[in-house]
Amino acid sequence: LPAALCKSELATAMPVAGGTYVYMDRTLGPWVSTIGGLGLWAALLLKSAFALVGFGAYLRVMTDLPVSWVGLALLLVIVALNVLGIGKVARVQMAVVVVSLAGLLGLVALGLPRVDLRRLAAPFEDGAGGFFVTVSLVYMSYAGVTKVAAIAEEVRDPGRTLPRGMLISLASVTLLYGLVTAALIATVPRETLAGDVRPLHSMGLLVGGPTVGLAVAALGVLTLTSMANTGLLAASRFPFAMSRDRLLPSFLGYVNERFKTPVVSILATGALMAFAIVALD
Repeated sequence: LPAALCKSELATAMPVAGGTYVYMDRTLGPWVSTIGGLGLWAALLLKSAFALVGFGAYLRVMTDLPVSWVGLALLLVIVALNVLGIGKVARVQMAVVVVSLAGLLGLVALGLPRVDLRRLAAPFEDGAGGFFVTVSLVYMSYAGVTKVAAIAEEVRDPGRTLPRGMLISLASVTLLYGLVTAALIATVPRETLAGDVRPLHSMGLLVGGPTVGLAVAALGVLTLTSMANTGLLAASRFPFAMSRDRLLPSFLGYVNERFKTPVVSILATGALMAFAIVALD
């Protein structure tokens, strides 16, 4: 919440591409902002590349195709979407969000008859260590709520839209995250969840059989691909902004006249994501 409030204030005051990099550059100077900008670029593009491999657990429910090849094919699609303009990305994201919300809330509704509240009792009976490890992982999911600041220059009425978008997203995701996780824990036995790399699929199988399980697996692939799509959108704005400040080569700042997008920066970010998918463990 403090991060979202601060970022919404900064994005309103400086509604330009680059987000956190720009704020560091204006306040702490080019040395810090160069390190920070490159770090933000790397962190976000690697997180996005991971999403296109991380869906492998759900993909295997549907097909035996190599995960990396499917990830690269989907990466080509999202690179093309990003090149065609933020409007195309926004429409795809809106559709995915609607489908994701409907799917997750439907899964929770199907699980209600099987809820056993005793499974939610004594959360620290094995100590608090697991809780703090989990918090660190969950934090990474929530941290993305502020990344929209990186595209502030391309948002209509940023002073009004960005703060609303960040705070509504944070509130709704917090409620959804808590609801789905509570339903999962209260529905699926702990022994089944231990070591399970696709827990929502397991819940779908339990409450609705193979058809629901398959639908949940498809939803997992869809939402992780969506995460990579928005990740590429935000990540590509860091080298673009840095090139405008002459901290990176000027060609990264090229904007296509027709689509109004930083094409070279998008392609460079997509190429590094492809390298990560193919070359990294």
